[in-house]
Formats: sequence, structure tokens, C-alpha cells
Amino acid sequence: MTNANFDAMNLDELRRYVLAHREDVNAFHVYVDRSKASGRMITINPNDPGWEDTLEQRIQQATSGDAESN
Repeated sequence: MTNANFDAMNLDELRRYVLAHREDVNAFHVYVDRSKASGRMITINPNDPGWEDTLEQRIQQATSGDAESN
């Protein structure tokens, strides 16, 4: 069990925690869930014939969003 308060961590802090505590499976699951919810992590269905196009679109969206925020 961990005493870490994941709710008090922003996503970058949680990422650093997960990297430093790789054995903490619960922290990893919280990180994945929050990453997906924030749009940082995407899921691709390799059985979808258009998965490559979908991936490219998501990358373009992510990189154009980063450029706008800078």
C-alpha cells in the first residue's frame, strides 16, 4: 500500500511518481486513466483498417494544440 495522494498530484507529478515507484501498480492505473481522460494517451484498434490515419490525425491534433499553447 502507498500513502501517496494521487488526487493532489497533477499529471506530470503523477508520471514522475510512477517512474520512481514502478512497483506501484495502483499508481500506474491511476496514471493511465488520467492520461486517457486528459487526451494525452490514445487507444488505437489495430483491427481497424484506418488505424494509421486515425493515429496520424491524433498526432496532428496533439502537436497543433501544443503549438497553440506556446
